[in-house]
Amino acid sequence: MASSVRTTTLFRCGPSPATGATFSFVNLPPQVLIQILGLLKISDILCIRQTCKHLFKQTKSQGLWARIAQQLHQSHEIIWPSWGLPLHAIPAETIEDLVFRTKRLAATQRNVSTDDDSGGKDIRTSFEGVIIRPRDSPVWLHLVRGRWLLVQLSDFALELWDLDDTNYASPAATCSRLKGFVDGIMHVDLGGNVEITISTTSFTTYKFAPELPFKRDPRPPRPTLTIVNSFEGYSMLKAKAGRLLAFAECSGNRLRACIVEESTLNDVELTISPDVMMPQKTLEICFHGDVIFVARNRNLELYSTFDVEEALYHHSLAARSVSPFQSLAYPGLTPLLHNPKFYINPPSYLQAPGGSVVLMRFIDNFWRPLILQPQQQPANDPRRNYEVMTSPALASSLDSIYGVSYGEKGYRSAILGGDRLAIHYAKTEEDLFYEGAHTLVSWMFPDIEFDLPRPGCVAFDEAAGICAAGVGSGRIWIGDAVPRWGMKKVDAPSIPHQMPHPDPRWPQLPSFYFWDRGYHGPHSDTDIVGKVAPGWSAAVDYYIPWRNQPRMYGGIQWFVENVMGIPGTARTVLFSTDLLSRDDVCSWAEFVDVNGRLFLVTENSRDYYFEVNRVVDGFTLADVIEWLNQRRSGIILVREEDWVSDCMALDQHRQWYIASDLGKQNK
Repeated sequence: MASSVRTTTLFRCGPSPATGATFSFVNLPPQVLIQILGLLKISDILCIRQTCKHLFKQTKSQGLWARIAQQLHQSHEIIWPSWGLPLHAIPAETIEDLVFRTKRLAATQRNVSTDDDSGGKDIRTSFEGVIIRPRDSPVWLHLVRGRWLLVQLSDFALELWDLDDTNYASPAATCSRLKGFVDGIMHVDLGGNVEITISTTSFTTYKFAPELPFKRDPRPPRPTLTIVNSFEGYSMLKAKAGRLLAFAECSGNRLRACIVEESTLNDVELTISPDVMMPQKTLEICFHGDVIFVARNRNLELYSTFDVEEALYHHSLAARSVSPFQSLAYPGLTPLLHNPKFYINPPSYLQAPGGSVVLMRFIDNFWRPLILQPQQQPANDPRRNYEVMTSPALASSLDSIYGVSYGEKGYRSAILGGDRLAIHYAKTEEDLFYEGAHTLVSWMFPDIEFDLPRPGCVAFDEAAGICAAGVGSGRIWIGDAVPRWGMKKVDAPSIPHQMPHPDPRWPQLPSFYFWDRGYHGPHSDTDIVGKVAPGWSAAVDYYIPWRNQPRMYGGIQWFVENVMGIPGTARTVLFSTDLLSRDDVCSWAEFVDVNGRLFLVTENSRDYYFEVNRVVDGFTLADVIEWLNQRRSGIILVREEDWVSDCMALDQHRQWYIASDLGKQNK
């Protein structure tokens, strides 16, 4: 007897044999439609969208796009932003836009890395948008949710711009109550609202809680910039974990990094290990479970989160400081350079061991990671030690760097160069010979002969491919790596053919430099004022009145903070009188007092080369003068220490001087 097979008809197209009714695809339950549509290519979904109103609505459903995004996210095919999670809380329009953007960015990156690893094919001569602000005004930018651009101007005013409104006619909200320049920001997504915490150079911290719709969100925006809380005493906000805030500087002692409990404002100082080089600036801080990682100029230091919490909640005020349980030097004795960033979830391309933390930084125009790898932990030691491992360079910049904005996940970065804004993608290679390697897309700045970027004035959203850069003319350029509706040319108004101010945070400019042809000093040794030793004078304010001005661009305070990387007070106390000669002097030297420590700065204007050495501890200015007069043998400098920490600032200063009227007169 033949076996029978039972079959069930799920649905039928056309007339039913029994009733004569017609079954339609559009009559399927929404959850079934979503499952079917989720199996199709996105291009097919868009085609189905055009067939009828019902399918148009279904192909725009939140459930469908959340399902597609979940599949892509789990496959690690794309880079999805943290602000786009959880998916059930994100509007369908936002998810759809992000799916298109993240997939196109991934495809573009694959094509660039396969066809031309130098990434030189997509060089754009026009940006996708521009915001016009007053000349010399933009000083700081930050992107929130890939849509909202925070802008601070030189008068301290804070503006919020909606990048979905491409007219860029006026800011969506403003705040004029800030004191000082923004030097740190942390923001936390709270559903419809965003909690934004900002620190400033005036040691004041502000908190905002604006309602910021997502990118392409159909809800009408009603953003505000109302200060909901503020407190004083700290600057350089670096990290946030619950109610704990990490600051790199404190009022009264800019070398003091600390953890602050937000509700009580109790703080704990993160003291520097006694056996490391001093003084050191704190550049980055990271909370990671039971360890707090601190990156300083020359050392990485690790602190116990338990010790910090014990000091915060259980100790007296006098005992609120903790010491590191481990201190690590950077490989090769190379000091840490510009704008590093910690990642507690290392990017997959690094193949870092479990529990590792990655520190990204740019050095010598190369994007290089350091991997902090946990060591085998002894059974009787509750604190896990780490070792520093190097990794090949990930990308390289083609130009002098004015600012770096790393992607949230560490797969891409935006570099603000002297003549372009570029997005780089990370790719490990043993040898990275060529400049501009791993460039995804770049935009050339117009009018570079009389307009320069603002130092650090760059913002970037890694997943959306949106970036922004501020320049001295007041223009804020908006770049979109994957514009949804195709390229468009942006015509910006013309600007004066005169170099703008290089950095409003240092408002004063010198009237001359030592190498200027128009500068003439005394030309015999007997004319020297303030002579303290053969070839040396203490009359700094007489001969070089701008050198010790605290807010002078190119002054010694600027040099110590931006080039040496040491915050605090600085003053030139002696200088070599060679520079007063009418001859073509290309090198000179000066002794500088930095927070009570003496350094010797040797400068060569012809090669624009600087060398900085620290005077041996215990030597006072009187000891140095005696040593110079007696010309005694012996070493007064700690020669193995190099205190030039950031050559980017020197490159920026050189470019400004060459392009300025002062530089052109003395070319």
